[in-house]
Amino acid sequence: MRATLVPSLVLLSLVACGPKSPEQATDTADGTGGDTSGATGATGATEGSPTTTTATSEPSPGSTVTTAHPHDIPDVGGGSGCEETGGCNRLDLLFVVDNSANMADKQAHLVAALPHLVTRLRDLVGADGLPVVPDVHVMVTTTDMGHPNCDPFAKVDYEPAKGAPITTACVDRLERFTGLGSGPEMRPEVCLDRCPAEEHAVPADPFVHFHGDLSNVLGEVDGDQVLAALECIVPQGIDGCGFEAPLESMIQALDPNKPWNQGPEPFMRPGAALGIVILTDETDCSPKDLRHFDPKNEDDPEFNQFWEDELGIPGAKKEPTSAVCWNASMTCEDGDVDGVYESCVPEEKGVLQPLSRYSGYLIDNLREQQGSPVFMLVITGIPETGIGDLVHRGWTQDGIPPGDSDTPAEKEFEFGIGPGCTGPDSGNALPPGRIRQLCEELDVADDPNTPADESATRCCFESACATDLAGGFDCLLDAMAQELRAAP
Repeated sequence: MRATLVPSLVLLSLVACGPKSPEQATDTADGTGGDTSGATGATGATEGSPTTTTATSEPSPGSTVTTAHPHDIPDVGGGSGCEETGGCNRLDLLFVVDNSANMADKQAHLVAALPHLVTRLRDLVGADGLPVVPDVHVMVTTTDMGHPNCDPFAKVDYEPAKGAPITTACVDRLERFTGLGSGPEMRPEVCLDRCPAEEHAVPADPFVHFHGDLSNVLGEVDGDQVLAALECIVPQGIDGCGFEAPLESMIQALDPNKPWNQGPEPFMRPGAALGIVILTDETDCSPKDLRHFDPKNEDDPEFNQFWEDELGIPGAKKEPTSAVCWNASMTCEDGDVDGVYESCVPEEKGVLQPLSRYSGYLIDNLREQQGSPVFMLVITGIPETGIGDLVHRGWTQDGIPPGDSDTPAEKEFEFGIGPGCTGPDSGNALPPGRIRQLCEELDVADDPNTPADESATRCCFESACATDLAGGFDCLLDAMAQELRAAP
């Protein structure tokens, strides 16, 4: 049994009570709304997560409704670096896990990689060739920021995490592993195979904290308590919203004004290297203007322009699907009309939150002003041979797994882009779209005006169709190790 760190009771009570913080704002056409200092309503908390606030009013015809999700991140100059804090062995790791349908096997593969991750963390060697003995925080949230098109289908006991930490053991939320709709998929084994009901562990804080043999993990289990806790809190289930918003969930989790990032033991620490792990099988859909997703706008070309045409009726718009998320954020060119795109590039079209919202905080604020290096591992729809082999294409029968009765036309209507990979166990996963651009912006370029080579890898990719994700974690930790060394 490992020794235990003293739990942060003050911070834990803050998360349990859940003070209101600005999550969403509603703007109206006359400009009188949109007070980003608060929200218009409140909802209950997800198990193990704080109470959050959300806009609850329905959009009126012709109104402008945006979800700003303000994070109120301060413009901090300078910050505290390693030398001042002695924090060069500090590593903060955030998991953003897609909890929508068809994610059961992908979550199982993520959990199966956790022993490798924990071993690598404990054995981490810094750039100086010496053991780092890292001081590690690991927090877990979902990709679910809530979406009005998901509300009618949500279970009565379900609340989106909206970036808040999930700290309960999955055995205490097994209902999350039953999907939605009639004849839902039931996959409790994704939890129970690694987190037995009779013997499990959880962190005392909103995140797992360990340093050497010390940890904040509660519960008597055989073997590594830290690993046992991660195997219990990482699985998130399959009943979350299908309009996944991993980037907005990420920025909300990193908001320094949230209770888990405040107090004497915050998740994010000055001088710590920050690692972000995103697992998702779709592109990011962090909305800015919900009118483009409103079914009432089926006859309005301004707001239905990114909807797929109704099946068999070219030019007719029936309903918004997840295809809006791709069509409203990417521009693809197919010059020879063979179904394979020569190029697909991100483009801001006013529907989703701009990428600068996320790169501005990760790069300009955390990295440049506060001196905290930022790294990302995106487990997404790319070939197992690597992102360099990704081909953007429309749907074909070859991309539909056996047992799936949908036609290629139905898949195109639902998603707007064909799969980036298809696995025998994991099924399909769509290309990362704009998530890729954000991740690659984290890489550090060489300064041509200096003799030294300052280039550094900060972005890693792994296939969501792979059964073994160890290579992705190796890429992430090898990169992070270059910024870490044992604390004095």
